[in-house]
Amino acid sequence: MAAYFIARVTSHDDGWVSDYQANVPQMVARFGGELICRATQFQRFEGEGTSPHYTVIIRFPAMADAQAFMACPDYSPFKDARIAGATSDIFAVAD
Repeated sequence: MAAYFIARVTSHDDGWVSDYQANVPQMVARFGGELICRATQFQRFEGEGTSPHYTVIIRFPAMADAQAFMACPDYSPFKDARIAGATSDIFAVAD
């Protein structure tokens, strides 16, 4: 059953972004992940709150693959840089 990894990211220091974009897509692919969308346009239909700077959606073959990606030691320094330079709301859903 596929899992969809959804990240809403608001960056407050873009110093991490170029290194992240240059390295993380290959890591995502190692776990079977496929980038579905990386968008800066956002339309809220219901609810309240701030709009993210961008939203990322990645399809993984299964929830276990999304979990393994997030726990990957190779990803850790990039995750730490993102956490230091942005506010993120990240979750995954399975169909």
